[in-house]
Amino acid sequence: MAEKPHAPGTGRTNTGPTGAEQKNADSLRENGEGQAKPSVAPQKAAPEHGSSHPAHVQGASADKPSAEEREREPTAEDHAQPGQFGVHGVQTKRDWPCLTLAEVQSILAHYPSAPSAPSAPSAPSAPSAPSAVRIVWHSMRPFSAAARVLVSPPDAVAEGDNRAHTFSQIAEHDVSLPQPEAAFILKRHHASLRTVAALEEEHAFMQHLAAKDVPVCLPVATRSGHTALAQGEWTYELFPPAPGQDDYRDVMSWKPYHSTAHARAAGQALGRLHLAASDYAAPSRGEGTVPAPQRQGTTTQAENASGKDDFSQGMAVPAGRPLTSSMNALGQSDLLPALRQWVKEQPGLAEQLAPHTWEDDVQAVLTPFHTVLRPLLPHIRSCWGHGDWHGSNLFWQKPEETKTEAKVSCILDFGMAERTCVPFDLAVAIERSMIDWLDLSRSHGVVAYAQLEAFLQGYHATHPLCTAEWAQLVAFLPLVHVEFAFSEVAYFGTLLQDHASADVAYTDYLLGHARWFAGPEGQALLDWLTRYAAHVSPVTDAPASSASEHRPHA
Repeated sequence: MAEKPHAPGTGRTNTGPTGAEQKNADSLRENGEGQAKPSVAPQKAAPEHGSSHPAHVQGASADKPSAEEREREPTAEDHAQPGQFGVHGVQTKRDWPCLTLAEVQSILAHYPSAPSAPSAPSAPSAPSAPSAVRIVWHSMRPFSAAARVLVSPPDAVAEGDNRAHTFSQIAEHDVSLPQPEAAFILKRHHASLRTVAALEEEHAFMQHLAAKDVPVCLPVATRSGHTALAQGEWTYELFPPAPGQDDYRDVMSWKPYHSTAHARAAGQALGRLHLAASDYAAPSRGEGTVPAPQRQGTTTQAENASGKDDFSQGMAVPAGRPLTSSMNALGQSDLLPALRQWVKEQPGLAEQLAPHTWEDDVQAVLTPFHTVLRPLLPHIRSCWGHGDWHGSNLFWQKPEETKTEAKVSCILDFGMAERTCVPFDLAVAIERSMIDWLDLSRSHGVVAYAQLEAFLQGYHATHPLCTAEWAQLVAFLPLVHVEFAFSEVAYFGTLLQDHASADVAYTDYLLGHARWFAGPEGQALLDWLTRYAAHVSPVTDAPASSASEHRPHA
């Protein structure tokens, strides 16, 4: 995968850098010299990891650097434009250009919480503005561009002081910041991926969770009261720094937690999130905000809030948003017809799939798993989920701040959040952290069973599942990546014009993950989950498949 399934989402916004990021940040000048201006189109360079999926290999071409060039350590010449995470580490080319100082100043003018930003975007900057707004860190995550900026009154920074402090120094209080200096994380998306409406869907969910005491980092509002801002072809959102410490800033996605204590705490935090989300009545993403029938022929949105909708009877398949963890087609009773309709509604996806026998592949690789899921669909209770749950999207309390062994202090990155269901979102969390997709060549130890057990213990102690939900979890696990993987095919092939990465998203991610679950190690994991569910969950009157019915074999 690549670093962020981020993956997946758009990439976390409130995090600290890896060691390579810190090296680059130390070399960045606060006046923004040498930073490239954003362009209308993304740089035609190999995208990050490509993807949020493992096994991502980037192909070289005449107008792209070789794999060796992409994966080499950045040199002094690269410091003006920090690189991006790739499947083997840091690559020098980015999907999207870094934010520039002038751009940051212009955007901050729309936010009253940024006290010393210029008063209007069109107004010329005052002489002291370059020292009042400083960029101290650029994110190396894919799918968007993000930077940490410091804002201070013009006289708070000595003239000519161009020292750039790294994110970690600031977060760990290794430097004394002038008061009232304020720190922010500014994130920029291409409008084809996230509009203001799309971001405010995420933000509304976060605000609901915050009202239920779930620790999330809420976005800052503009002068007009919106939590996202459109400027030309870009869409922006602004956040304060997340509380706590980023223990996973040097860890690539798809890797396990540092300890079983962290895994257990992560399970507890996800259970609390699902409890808080249970009465969140917003429709699926892209369907508007007014309560209405979620799908033609199914229940109303008011009934959805009660968890009574039946995904298996829908006739219309919602398109949703790109690059989200969705089950719009998976939740239909007939997978291939639903995917045919859904694919037509994804910009550019049908064209990217044309070279593949994708319908045959769906029938051969995915439909056997969906056949197991199908009888469970009528009993699904819809619920919003995080969509990208793993260690690097969580901040952690410092040991001296808690008497417990580990505790999540803040939950980040709701870019892939969507109305799905609890078992689906829990399956995403398992798929993203408990299987070492980056090293499937090992003869054993690919699945982190000790951490998986701790994670499920933490979750079940907070939000117990019934027998039917455990069955849904096991049935969803080989399929939770499907719609996101299809969306990545369109992202790389259409938006970034990186057809090699689009092919990898299709072959190694979409099909490769499902094929692994059909193999011996994947089957062993699904069997383990079925046995664990039988041990912790009492039998209920809700129908559930038996362990022998759960999975097709390779």
